[in-house]
This record gives sequence, C-alpha cells and structure tokens, in this order.
Amino acid sequence: MKILYIPGAYPFCYYYRGLLPGVYSNQEVIQDFMRRDGQFNGQKALEKARNVDVIVFQRPSTTPSLTLAKSLKLLGKKIIFENDDTYSGIPLERLENAKQIEIAKEQKKNLDDFLKISDGAIVSTDFLKEEYGKIQPNITTLKNCIDPIDAIKCKKNETGKFRIGFIGSVTSNDDYLHIKQQLKELSDRDDITIVIMGVKYQDGTTIPAMKEDLDFWMSLKNVEWHTVVHVTEYMGYISRLALDLAVIPRKEHYFNQCKSNLKFLEMSLLGIPVLAQGFKDGTSPYQGIDKEYMTIVTDNSTWFDEVIKIKDNYPQYLALAQKAKNYVLTNYNIKTYALKWTEAITKLCK
Repeated sequence: MKILYIPGAYPFCYYYRGLLPGVYSNQEVIQDFMRRDGQFNGQKALEKARNVDVIVFQRPSTTPSLTLAKSLKLLGKKIIFENDDTYSGIPLERLENAKQIEIAKEQKKNLDDFLKISDGAIVSTDFLKEEYGKIQPNITTLKNCIDPIDAIKCKKNETGKFRIGFIGSVTSNDDYLHIKQQLKELSDRDDITIVIMGVKYQDGTTIPAMKEDLDFWMSLKNVEWHTVVHVTEYMGYISRLALDLAVIPRKEHYFNQCKSNLKFLEMSLLGIPVLAQGFKDGTSPYQGIDKEYMTIVTDNSTWFDEVIKIKDNYPQYLALAQKAKNYVLTNYNIKTYALKWTEAITKLCK
C-alpha cells in the first residue's frame, strides 16, 4: 500500500506527523513544504496523490484541504485524517480563553467535516482518540517520535548565569500567566537569565493577539530574546542557546489536556533537563510514562523553588537529562517506529 503524507498549515506538526514517518517508511511526502521558502502546492499534491493508494492529511483545518480530499475520494483514494495538539467537536464553553475560542471556531467546522468524510483517523494521544472517536470511530493513536539526527550536542553555558529556556508555545497561550510573579522574581536574580524563544518573528513583527505576551516578557529584568525560526533550523538553534533548563508551564484546561509530550521529547533529545507542568487530575501531557525522566510541578506556588533547587543541585538533574535522552532515543525513535504508521494506516483502510 502506497501512502502520501500531505501537510496542513503548520510545518512543525507536519515534520513530526508526516515527513518523518513518511521518509523513514519509504512512503511519499511533500518535501517542498519544509523549505524556508516552501509553500503548499495543491496541484503538485494532487499529481502525487494520483500514484498512491492512501493520502494522510496532517491537521486538515482549511477549506482547500477538505476540497482536495473530496476530489481524491471521487478518484477512489482512501483518505486518512491526522491531527495532534488540537481538538474538534468540543463545546466552546469548555474553553476559557478568547484566543482559543477564536481559533476553535475557525477550525472546528473544517475538522469535523473532514473527519466525517475520512476513511479513518490518526491522533497523537489516547485523550484525543477518545474525543475524535466521537465523530470517526475508525481511529488509532500513533505517538510522536524524534529523529536521532536531531540529537545535536549543545553549546556549553559559560556565562556564569543559570540559563532557563521558555521555548515556543509556553511563551503565549496564557500558559505562563499562573506563574508571572515567580517569573519576575527569577528574572530579578543576577545569577539567572530567562531565555525566550517565541512570540516575535525574525522580521520583528508580532501576532497582534500576542502583544500582551510580548509586553510581559520584555518587562522582565534579565531576559535574552530569540525569535521564532523555521522547523528545519529549530533543534540546531536551541542547541546553541546554552540552556541549563527547559521550563514548560501549562495552564490547566482542556486545550492543554489535548497536547502531546513533544516538547519533552525535543528538550530531552538535546540533553536539556526539563521542568514541566503537572495537573492535579493527572491529565497533563507530561504525567504519562515519561514522568520519571523530568521534574513535574503540580503545586503552582512552587515553580520558583523548583528552579532554584535544580540550579543548586544541577549535576543530579543533568544526569537525569542524560537518562531522558537515552530513554527518548530508545522509545521514541522514528527509525524503529515508522513502519508502525504503515501498519496502522493499512489496518484503518481495510
């Protein structure tokens, strides 16, 4: 069975949930989309799709994706819905933030409609499987995996200050709001540098909805700022930040219950210790089987104390990070897991 993986709007998601499983299982992928100047070419995708049996659409939240899928079904192709770190078919009142509601309203109809016309679905977590399964019962879970090529040696911190990284989505989405005061206290210390990577693009622009986030991070004292980079540069860029610790706060709400453990996988692959959010009901994406390889915070009043504890006992946590790296390479290696994608998709299409 020949499979084509088609990207959605987010190169990061497609890298992990399309490109890697496709390349390592010797299937078809859309490579152009992963270039810095790459754009999704629907006509080119259609031409590739004519020569395969199954098309996997990664996060198909746009009208063009839905239209293309319907056309391919008319040609007798099997259509598989693939998604991670998001939601569908969920009452909007279960969300708490205006930005989340806006995004949900825009994506919800296309995602639901795509699920209904699909022959099956793939998701990244069992939590998402339960939710999407209400619309498409022919569904399976395939975990995120990393590419061992991305296990890059990190630059050594020689600044004399403890460098704490806040990378990507944790710099916005309200995920840091519950620890704002503790972040200010950390940034006031002259022995700590808060390293931010997110919110701003390389051209200096900011998403309007993130202005409040930008203003907060820029108000901190000892802050070093790095802008968003393309997925092909991401792991190499982080490796040069000389981070001592990656901090992953998450607000306890439904959207974050839908998230996967990807940020833990990325930081661990680089050998960076992780301090991550736990939820009181145990539904945080970091409270699964990986929890023994990072430090989990469930009492939100203790983030400051946990950071200082790690700083003052760093060799212990650096050793834990090395164990986490070995664990990730063994249990989340796409080279050994990619064929499971082919097996699972073949089963969905029967």
